Amino acid sequence: MKHLFILTLALLTGIASTQAQDTTRVTPRHPHHPSALGISSDNSMHLLYDLPVTNRELIQGCRHLTLDIDAAGFFFDAEYATPFAKGFSVAGFRLSPALAYGINERAQLRVGFNATAFAGLDSLYRLRPTFSLIYAPTKWLTLVAGTIYGSNTHQLAPAVYDPARWIYDYQEDGLQILTKTKIWQSDTWLDWTHYLTPWTADQERFTMGTSHIFRIAKFNIEKEVWNGCDLDKYNQLGWQFNLPVHFIASHRGGEVKTIDTNTVTTFNERVGLQIKYSFSNTFTPSFHSFKLDASLYNYHLEDNTPDHGGKAFYPTLSYEWLHWSQYHLSHFSLRATAGFWHGDHYFSAFGSPLFWSANAYSALHIPASPSLANATDIRNILTFTLSAEHEFKGLNLGLQVDALYDLDLRKTDLLFGFYMRFKEKFLLF
Repeated sequence: MKHLFILTLALLTGIASTQAQDTTRVTPRHPHHPSALGISSDNSMHLLYDLPVTNRELIQGCRHLTLDIDAAGFFFDAEYATPFAKGFSVAGFRLSPALAYGINERAQLRVGFNATAFAGLDSLYRLRPTFSLIYAPTKWLTLVAGTIYGSNTHQLAPAVYDPARWIYDYQEDGLQILTKTKIWQSDTWLDWTHYLTPWTADQERFTMGTSHIFRIAKFNIEKEVWNGCDLDKYNQLGWQFNLPVHFIASHRGGEVKTIDTNTVTTFNERVGLQIKYSFSNTFTPSFHSFKLDASLYNYHLEDNTPDHGGKAFYPTLSYEWLHWSQYHLSHFSLRATAGFWHGDHYFSAFGSPLFWSANAYSALHIPASPSLANATDIRNILTFTLSAEHEFKGLNLGLQVDALYDLDLRKTDLLFGFYMRFKEKFLLF
């Protein structure tokens, strides 16, 4: 562990001395905000995404070695009034440096580590090496082996994937296939979380999933230009009709039957319809968008326990405002979302427990709080989210507040998150 930090400090020291002679820096100049790149995401905190390397960046980085610095500080507070989860607060930081070498115009090798620390712990919470081979044979297809683009980058809804996992379970290792065309965008991955050594009394654990967004129609698409900047590259204006489809499976099992645990596989599916209308300001480079999302969720479990699964319906309405300054390389965004969740025996192994039903604990043999004795398996929840982000020359700041009001229990869960993130590339040779 000490050697990894010493290596990073040595590289940074070398870069500092080199910058005095050569100011060449490899800095991405496209907006970091995913919605400004035409991505239809469900989560509000866009700075928590990791945008995959583009074909242009692969061509520019061919036969070059760069040091990529990714540093984040965070504070998250979960105040749960309902009995479905226990509240917690965490403050900390994560450092994720990586050496990236352009093998050719279509491939890249990345080697580094992830170090996460929580305030109040005398040692690191987690330290893991990272290794990625990235290959983009075409403009619309990218293959990743090793450390993949995981966590919130999968663009899963909070009921399927808890955004707070970005803090304590950020890294994913396995295989990934990414596609992006004008009418179809997808992410298919395998995350192997626990390896089963042959002939040991243990269980393997892995997660596989796929998320797709299909653009089924678009109308009155406009093209705006401010001061010679073609914003059509970054945002689609007008009406869009999209179809999001998500599937995720979590498996725990193995070939050795000498341990007294069940082989459990949970499945979650989501299919919905998104109607989005975007328009721009006539005088300044800013975007406004309204999005109506109506999605159906499904859950079922396969193990020795009889479980008939569950389902849910979740319509949401969101508004987003994005202001982008080309010359100052900054943007500011504000987003508000309101929704109504109706869940019937619903559960997701990676989703936020705020959307779970009481039956999930007994089905998965999870010790439940005594206060769940009077809880119902049918949940009716009003959800509200407000977030603001600011990016200035690589430094990102984000603030998000979530409120979930349980109509049956008449209690409100509150979540508060503050994030700072710095990402930069330095050319070594």
